[in-house]
Amino acid sequence: MKRISLAVALMVFGAGGATQAQPGTMAMDDPSTPPLVSAEVTSLLDVGADPEVAPAADAFCPLENAQAMTTRFCNATPLLFPAGGPASTYPSDVVVSGLEGVVTDVQLVLRNVSHNNTSQLAMRLEPPNGQVIGILGSGFDTETPPVPAVTNATLTFADSAQIYAVADYDGGNLAWTAPTGTNVYLPRAFAPPALPAPAPTTTVRQMLSSLEGTNGNGTWRLWASQNVASEPQPSGSVAGGWCLDVTTAPASNSCYYTATRVGSINAGDITQQGRITRSGRPSLCTHAKPSAALENANAVRYDRHDFPAISSQPVCLTVTADFTGCTGNQMQLTLYKTYSSATPNTGYLADSGFSTIGTMAFSTRLNANQGFTAVVSEVDFNTGCPMYSLRFETNTCQLPPAGDVIFRNGFQGLGIGTTAD
Repeated sequence: MKRISLAVALMVFGAGGATQAQPGTMAMDDPSTPPLVSAEVTSLLDVGADPEVAPAADAFCPLENAQAMTTRFCNATPLLFPAGGPASTYPSDVVVSGLEGVVTDVQLVLRNVSHNNTSQLAMRLEPPNGQVIGILGSGFDTETPPVPAVTNATLTFADSAQIYAVADYDGGNLAWTAPTGTNVYLPRAFAPPALPAPAPTTTVRQMLSSLEGTNGNGTWRLWASQNVASEPQPSGSVAGGWCLDVTTAPASNSCYYTATRVGSINAGDITQQGRITRSGRPSLCTHAKPSAALENANAVRYDRHDFPAISSQPVCLTVTADFTGCTGNQMQLTLYKTYSSATPNTGYLADSGFSTIGTMAFSTRLNANQGFTAVVSEVDFNTGCPMYSLRFETNTCQLPPAGDVIFRNGFQGLGIGTTAD
């Protein structure tokens, strides 16, 4: 097993039989009832863990700075989506200048949006430092009526929002949180499709908070595209263009937490007894999955990464996994409150609900002072993975969103090319 701790940063600024699939596809199992199990559970930070010390943020650490200032910068050129592929202006640029201090908050505003299926839209924001943030778009789109649509709406994306702009399928009734009207949405790109070239291909960050402490001056780029769909192809426009609301101050809080891990699963690595069922229900901070079923008891190899508590207050943790280096082998990522390789369906915290050979993301609520364990495992024994990477993100100064009906049954029934074993 090759497991590397790359980096962890609580950013302080100012004061100093293998299952094969095509690229980007996902797989899930038929849900099953978890068996009765009884085994001793390994606590966090036990022998074999690789803990790291991250300073816990003070509860509710608001920026109390009378010198904070928010400035709006816009590009009024309409973005047109007549067919599948890039918008009429690609990328669309906003030049920011004259800002003093460092960035403390960013919000992105799409003006006068009309579109007859917003689940097909995909957008990424590229700030001057080149760090790409997922704004909108996922593999959870749909072509099955009724589809989400908007008319003359203002769509704002901010980390302080309470809902995600993604589609949800709930027991045969489509309950959309993809944009369907003027509202404020959390920026996220779950299981994102690749954007057309020359868009950046780097794995996206999931939070605008990741821009805390940076210099906001320079060219910001919005890469906006529409998924290619079967006929009739949806269409629409962002008729009023888009704006950035950039807040700056002399110094920023140490609110944004991020940690990365890379590793590989190789011959001779240790095994766990079975894997959890890919239920098709991704975990979300707003809708936790209380338990996980054990799909089978077949041994599979795994990597384990342990984390101490991130914050002294509850937070919403977003996890992004990149399995594109796994040479076409399906991989699973599961988070645990406590982990036992003998009973990997106990101590469960969260998972994506599916496996993939591409990228995937999900989120989960962490209680105050709660640590966790991340486990990467094979779907089928002896398939392995030469290289994977994980990124964990949260804003330690912000409570988890209250949310609405988000994901619930995930992408089941949405017709996005998922497969079951």
